[in-house]
Amino acid sequence: MSLVKNENGQTAVEYILLLAVMVAIMTSILATVRTRILGDSANCTPASRSVICNFERTLNVQDLRRFTIKR
Repeated sequence: MSLVKNENGQTAVEYILLLAVMVAIMTSILATVRTRILGDSANCTPASRSVICNFERTLNVQDLRRFTIKR
């Protein structure tokens, strides 16, 4: 039973595997966040709810040209 007593590298292997699992989970979550929240600013439709499209609709310069400034 020399395998049971030899646990010197088991903790290091467990931490490396735990780190690999956490990196895989974070990568998949960040990919989902990037597509749903940030979206594609070139393809903004009126129904899109991404943050970039909301900023683009709010700060549209062409809409501000209709207003006149009284001096």
